[in-house]
Amino acid sequence: MSSEKTDKEYCKCSEANCYCDKAQYNEAEDWERAQLLTHLDKCPKCKDYSERNKKLTELCNKAQLTSLQEEERLELKRLLQENLDK
Repeated sequence: MSSEKTDKEYCKCSEANCYCDKAQYNEAEDWERAQLLTHLDKCPKCKDYSERNKKLTELCNKAQLTSLQEEERLELKRLLQENLDK
């Protein structure tokens, strides 16, 4: 087996973490998922990261978080600036 093929089959921890994040939001390509699964089988730190990331995503989904409307965001920014200027 050539080293080039080995490099393509195995990814670095930083790449695995990126693939993990993408997979959580269904944005990972099939090859990224495959590399992630291979990496997680061999790397306990990344496996832990993946499990914690999954739990965080589940909690955020369960909390039904929403973002501020543009008007609310601008008003909050104005109030913060007003208080900083005092």
